[in-house]
Amino acid sequence: MKYLFSILIISALSFQVSAQESVEKIMEGRAKEMMRVIALNDKEQWKKFIKENFTEAFINKNMKAKVVETDSNDGTTVSEETNDANNLEAKVAMFARLHDDFGDGKITSLKTTGDKVEMVMSTAQLKGSFTLKFESKKPYMIDGLGIQAGN
Repeated sequence: MKYLFSILIISALSFQVSAQESVEKIMEGRAKEMMRVIALNDKEQWKKFIKENFTEAFINKNMKAKVVETDSNDGTTVSEETNDANNLEAKVAMFARLHDDFGDGKITSLKTTGDKVEMVMSTAQLKGSFTLKFESKKPYMIDGLGIQAGN
């Protein structure tokens, strides 16, 4: 009886670990695919990815961007904040900017913690840290995105 009970416990734990690995693979796969699509110079592919991989709530959510640039010659700082319209076209415009900044980049780090994937992208001129937040239930769509970039 103890042997049967042990097998049941081990089986249940194995199933849970296997399911967690599967969720992580789905989230990591979406993150990698996002960077592959951003590398394309194709607005329709960006739009298709957004529709198929972002939650409807995230697509409709207002986008906020803060850009801070420092001139290396004289040390002056320019800061610009935007609050784009809450629609698909604003997300496509974000992909266009990411394409310009990271289109030729490579993923240098990818780590999954809970419902988030932390991804680092590097180009010859720029390094970016991407935090993708996923919904906690199937189909595990992207529900939030944070990006920090610098030299």
